[in-house]
Amino acid sequence: MSHAEFFASLFKFATGWLGWPPAVALATPIPQIEAAMEGRVEMLKAIFGSSEKPGSNVPLGTKLQAAFSLKGTRRVERKNT
Repeated sequence: MSHAEFFASLFKFATGWLGWPPAVALATPIPQIEAAMEGRVEMLKAIFGSSEKPGSNVPLGTKLQAAFSLKGTRRVERKNT
């Protein structure tokens, strides 16, 4: 997955799944979008249940890292200027 595809998927999560306006999605740091998505998924599981086996809860960040590492992406630290 390219960086552009990664950021597009985050934008889709923030605006589609979370219902945030585009300006908020673009101004929110990646870890906060991931945490909000994790919370949303937990909420939906609490309301509608889950087909996952108990004890198989892998954090969303870990799942995303695994998926992106398969595509050859790597984490790049932002330089503070």
